[in-house]
Amino acid sequence: MKRLTPPIHALVLSTSLLLAATASSAAAATPAGTAITNQAQAELVSPRTNLPETVRSNVVTTTVQAVCAVSVTPNGTLERPGQALSILPGEGGVFRYTLTNAGNDTFTVPVSAQVEAGSAGRPAVQVVRDLNGNGRVDAGEPEVSGVSLAPDASAALLLVVGPVAVVGETFVNLTARCGEQVDSDNVSVVRVGPPPVLSVDKTFAPERVRPNEEATVTVRTVNTGQGASREVTLTDLLDEQLAQGLSYVPGSARASTGTLEFTQDGRTWSAQETQPVRGVRVRAGSLAAGQELTLTFRMRAGESAENRQFRNVATAATFGQNATDDALLDVRYTPGVAIGPVGNPEAPEATEADRQARTFAAVGQVVCFDHTARNTGDVRDDFTVTVTYPQGTAGAALLGVDGQPLAQPLTLDPGQTALVRVCYDLTRAGPLEAKVTINGARGTSNATTDVIGTVEPELPRLVKSVRVTTTQADGQIMDVPEGRTVQPGDLLTYTLTVTNPYARPLSNVVISDPLPAHVDFQDASDGGKVSGGVDAQTVTWALGTLAPGETRNLTVSAKVSDRAQDNESLNNTFGMVSTEFPAPLTSNEVRTPVWKAKLIIVKEVSAPEVTYGDLVTYTLRITNSSETTAIVDAEVVDTPPPGLVYVPGTSTLDGAAISDPATRDGQLIWPLKELGAGQTVTFTYAQRVTPQASGQLVNLVMVTGNGAGGVAKAIASNRAEAVTKLNPMKFAPLADILGIVFVDRNRDGRFDEALDTPLRGARVLLAGGREALTDTRGRYSFTNVPQGTHALRLDPVSAPYVPLYRAQDGGLSGTQTVYVRGLTSVDFPLAPLGGDIVALRRTTLRVGDVKVEKAVYAAPGGYTVQLTISSATARANVSLLDPLPTGATLKEGRNTYSGSLPAGELRLTYTFEWNGTPEGATTDPELSWR
Repeated sequence: MKRLTPPIHALVLSTSLLLAATASSAAAATPAGTAITNQAQAELVSPRTNLPETVRSNVVTTTVQAVCAVSVTPNGTLERPGQALSILPGEGGVFRYTLTNAGNDTFTVPVSAQVEAGSAGRPAVQVVRDLNGNGRVDAGEPEVSGVSLAPDASAALLLVVGPVAVVGETFVNLTARCGEQVDSDNVSVVRVGPPPVLSVDKTFAPERVRPNEEATVTVRTVNTGQGASREVTLTDLLDEQLAQGLSYVPGSARASTGTLEFTQDGRTWSAQETQPVRGVRVRAGSLAAGQELTLTFRMRAGESAENRQFRNVATAATFGQNATDDALLDVRYTPGVAIGPVGNPEAPEATEADRQARTFAAVGQVVCFDHTARNTGDVRDDFTVTVTYPQGTAGAALLGVDGQPLAQPLTLDPGQTALVRVCYDLTRAGPLEAKVTINGARGTSNATTDVIGTVEPELPRLVKSVRVTTTQADGQIMDVPEGRTVQPGDLLTYTLTVTNPYARPLSNVVISDPLPAHVDFQDASDGGKVSGGVDAQTVTWALGTLAPGETRNLTVSAKVSDRAQDNESLNNTFGMVSTEFPAPLTSNEVRTPVWKAKLIIVKEVSAPEVTYGDLVTYTLRITNSSETTAIVDAEVVDTPPPGLVYVPGTSTLDGAAISDPATRDGQLIWPLKELGAGQTVTFTYAQRVTPQASGQLVNLVMVTGNGAGGVAKAIASNRAEAVTKLNPMKFAPLADILGIVFVDRNRDGRFDEALDTPLRGARVLLAGGREALTDTRGRYSFTNVPQGTHALRLDPVSAPYVPLYRAQDGGLSGTQTVYVRGLTSVDFPLAPLGGDIVALRRTTLRVGDVKVEKAVYAAPGGYTVQLTISSATARANVSLLDPLPTGATLKEGRNTYSGSLPAGELRLTYTFEWNGTPEGATTDPELSWR
């Protein structure tokens, strides 16, 4: 039977799945062990009821199995690597990977790293777990070969590539395995480019400096390789240089690029420039191939750096590479010196250009050569000049530009010059070659040569003399004695004599005579020409050639002008030059002192008429008429006529007694130490008329002296005369007295030249007022003494000895009476005292106020006794007896006295012969009076 099914108006089918195990609905995969149920369901509208109906099928159950799946990213192949890293040879690198568990259960996934075939290099590789995910290998992060991950969990891994030395591409891969699944398409590439090559070039500019100068340091590094570099550091350490005198110039560092840094200790670096700078460097991030990095700075050399060489090393560093270069800085001065002919100090040494020569000179001549010394170095230096003589003999004087002795050492700055004049005082004939050497304190030296071809034994002879003539008031012309002063109007005639002493001629001879100021030219011989104005006149002669041995005499005359002053000296020399003697030769100097004022002398005589034996007194009044200048060291010179003899002891000056004059050639000379300006002095002295006098007695006096200061010498006065007339009708017979005053050593009363001592300066008085002083031989004399009896007395003040006595003397101390006729001799023997004779014994006897002193002396052949009787008052009837020793014989004198004893002293002297002992030669005197 056929079943009829009602039509279905609508039908909806659905299936329901039911997971029996619990799981996260967000999981990418269903976890293993999950049960999955499945039931189908249909929904329809029943035709019968027209209502919806649900029809369900049976339930089907399925259990999920564990599935292992792994994922490593990023992916990459050899053709298209997922990651790329560019490095330089010797560098390594790190690639970052993510490992993911794509399975439905927890698995430990093995991982490994490997270098793919076909790679240029074979570096070491490893896998490191990147625990902090920073993409770097940090401390504590482990190397792994497997990673345990829950389903859908991930881990950060690092593929570490060791240093790659080979240029080219090296492929590395990170592989993960999970069961049969292998994830190996994770290729990365390490591209090793060509290495950078750094070169360093260091220089000092300039390479040599002086102390206190600067040098620029330039350090340049260039990447000469084909690839860019990592960070480059260009360093220049300066510590050693600073220790030896160099210093960094603050603010001088510059760099072409990068960052400048400085160090104070060589370890820590800062962009801040803090002194002292002990190092400079510049850092640049990278240098491309062919790119350069330049560092410059300046260094200053201190004084302590002198004579040092500084080698300095600079270093350029980048990863795995250092490059260095050094440079040398020389710190020193370059001293130098040169000396040569004037104006040519740098003439090559020992060449003709460095040689000065004179063909001719003479002993006694000073020949000078001028030289120029130059500091050819670059530093101030002290120089010393010396002169040596390989041949010839001379003295050498070094002079400077001022003509003064050269101050040594000679200090010169660089380039500075100095004149060095070497003057040779020639002392020996023959050629002269001298070497002039200059030495610097810094060790430099240079020399030049001076040559004189011939040195003659003498100079040309230049002699000058002067003749002075004056015109007297009466018009008479007379010569002024040599050395005396002149006055305005006097004529000076100079004679110039020049002689050529050589066997060769002297050529182009010129004589010049610069006249003294305050004279006026009058005339010149031989064509002499005068030039110049008042007080500056010069007479010149162009003599031409002076033949061998020839002598020329020239004259020039000039008058003393009114411009001349008291005490001035007119000094004059003349000079000669010639081709052979370009330096002037000078004659002797003649000096003519000037005295315009007069010494005025007035002379008077005491009697207009005299006769033989008369005493004549002269009075001199001397006046210095100068208003400004004193006369010093003057002499008053009196020239008495024949027949006048000076009377000793009669000289006075302004009324006071003075010493007797000295005698010279019959003249009487008194010294006058000073005669002030305008001062007048008066001399008096006496002379006696002798039989040699006759006619008019003309007495002439003259005064000479020096001007104060000693310039004007021998100032002459006008002469003064005094005239007296001799009247021979008053003639009376005359005689002469002479004698000797002496110490009578042997007490015999007679002068014995072998034993006795003449007494100089003893004063002998002649009754009537005349006196005489003994000379050095004890002699005195009185001339023209009238015949008859005269008394002579020895002035006891002038004789420090006691006179000996004779019986005929009458007991008068030092007085002798004599009848004079013709030539009469009267001697004065004196008793020796004190150290002149040694007393054997001295005895003193006192009776009241009367004292007797006795002294006994040994004498030739016997003894001498001296008795001195002293009394304060006169006494009469005095008796003195001095007994002789027994057996003695009285030889001379007296040993007794009878008579009156005047107040004062009475001396008795006698001698006796005796053969006894000296001890018995003395007896005691006996004295009595009433």
